Amino acid sequence: MPNQHTVQIGARYELNGDLVEVINQANGRIFMRGVNHKGALYLPETEVDQLIRQGRFVPISSALMDQQKALQLVRLDAAQRLKLDHMSYYIQNLIEMFHGSLPRKKTMAAVAIMAADRGDPKPPKYTKLYEQMKLFLANGKNTLALVDHATSKQLRPKRLSQESLEVMQDYIRHHYLKTTKPPALMVYKLFVAHLEELNLHSDSKLDIPSPSTFYRALEALNSYDVDRARLGAKAAAKKHGFGKGIHVPERLLSRVEADTQEVDVHLVGEDGIYIGRAYLTVLLEVLTSSVIGWSLSFTPPCFEKTASALSHALRMREDGSPAGLMEELVVDNGPEFYNASLLALANRLGFTVRFCSKGQPNQKPHVESFFRTLNLQLIHGLNGTTKSNTTMRGDYDSEGEAVMTLDEFRAIVDDWILNYYNKTSHGHRYLPANVLWERYMDKMNPPKVFTVEALSFICISTHFCTINRGRVRFKNLAWSGPGLPIIENNLKTSQKVEVLYDRTDLGTVYVRDPSSGTFYQADGVHSYQFGLSMYEHELVQKKLKEEAKLFTGEEARQTLRRIWQALSESTANNARRKRAHLRDVRNNPTQNITAPNNLSDDAQHINEHIELAEEIDLELINDTLDDDDDYETFELPRK
Repeated sequence: MPNQHTVQIGARYELNGDLVEVINQANGRIFMRGVNHKGALYLPETEVDQLIRQGRFVPISSALMDQQKALQLVRLDAAQRLKLDHMSYYIQNLIEMFHGSLPRKKTMAAVAIMAADRGDPKPPKYTKLYEQMKLFLANGKNTLALVDHATSKQLRPKRLSQESLEVMQDYIRHHYLKTTKPPALMVYKLFVAHLEELNLHSDSKLDIPSPSTFYRALEALNSYDVDRARLGAKAAAKKHGFGKGIHVPERLLSRVEADTQEVDVHLVGEDGIYIGRAYLTVLLEVLTSSVIGWSLSFTPPCFEKTASALSHALRMREDGSPAGLMEELVVDNGPEFYNASLLALANRLGFTVRFCSKGQPNQKPHVESFFRTLNLQLIHGLNGTTKSNTTMRGDYDSEGEAVMTLDEFRAIVDDWILNYYNKTSHGHRYLPANVLWERYMDKMNPPKVFTVEALSFICISTHFCTINRGRVRFKNLAWSGPGLPIIENNLKTSQKVEVLYDRTDLGTVYVRDPSSGTFYQADGVHSYQFGLSMYEHELVQKKLKEEAKLFTGEEARQTLRRIWQALSESTANNARRKRAHLRDVRNNPTQNITAPNNLSDDAQHINEHIELAEEIDLELINDTLDDDDDYETFELPRK
């Protein structure tokens, strides 16, 4: 039984409550995409009528008429225009008379009277009227629907036999739709060779199509399915992506986006020896496109790095540059953001953390645009830049041309953000970021900022230990201060004291006197500790344990340097190993496939399986629906 409902390409429906749009219809399937969730859906044509009767597939809006018909209407001659006017007159009057229905006898009698009044010698038959009224109503009573399709005499194309068609579809499915992206001409030649081989062993010869026939078959394929098969799911989703603009309330700090990227420039140490690439974490206020906080260091992505950038964003500024506590922080699912520590900190300070869907960087487009601007207007012009890829870099020796230290590079980036980026306009904005910040600032309720002393507790952790000879120790680190011997003298045997330390900077700790409750400052005994994060120190300890070396300040500094360099080189080394391995296999195809051993000396000092992610306390996160195309919001419990 044929389908009663005709599905139009471009029409929108509600499928089980989700708004979808028809994209294509071929091979007995209807290809649709969600308007809101953006997913790809396939519906068999035979299921349409049943779903409509069940109320699960509800028409919402019809497809607009082809714009070519508007041009065709303009090009009509006098006779064709008169014929269109007659049909429009009949249809509109019949709708008024019978309210959409067409009883045959009454309809033909009414048409005969109308034809006599208009002087139409050849009024349309009932079938023509029925089809035209159905088309007219389906397109929102659009007169363009009544325009006849332009016809021209064409030679009927030669039809292939069913067996030839099946072989062609098989070659398209198994040879053309592959991630290796073989050329269409190569697949066509394989297909023709297959048909020729079949014809050699059969009396009935199969038709061999021309290349144009094969190319027409490829053009008839759904472009999304082709890209998904040849490019991959993520690349296809990106290529066929669409979406509405992100609505931002006209309220300062209502939305802040954050991201961490490895900077495209190589750096050296104070001795001029190459170290690697640094990591930059940025917090960007969306309404004004102002950068309010950032952290640039060799520290790889971790909570400590995020806390450092967040502390900078909340810090009180004497120069009045943009800063303040945000309402919502939009981040991705990287280890520096997706951890229990950040969620607990957000709960304590009173802002919401909103996680983007996995693999959807366009859900925080403003900070992504910032990094693109930073690379194009600053980073890619510095000595030692790696550019964005090897093609752009060409023969440039990035490591050999590296001349900047981290402190020098940090000063350049700070100056560029404060005195250039935050003082220029971006996107559709016609005013500089700092001017917009002043304009949107509520003088009666300014952004909430904190003093340096208050922010020192943003990433504070505690540890209990004893005092030995005026020093406290924790994880092979030691701190000493003038107040510690006094506390030690008043302690009982084996009595422990509470030590507060900042996970982002282990250079200074605070020791609490159990008797008076007073905190005494203690400074690190090794210069290695200053500016060191707990995450980096744990990496150093792990590496020294593997190498069975005693912990000393000098040894720790050298190990930390090797870790920075190895982390920076890991991506390049992996690519280099793969290329060398493929080259060896091509040169000696009979040899067994073995893992290459061409790591650099520095890269061999670090375990490639270092876990960068921090374990997440799932008790801080309520269960939420997992939707890969929408934001995931975690509700944090209030105390």
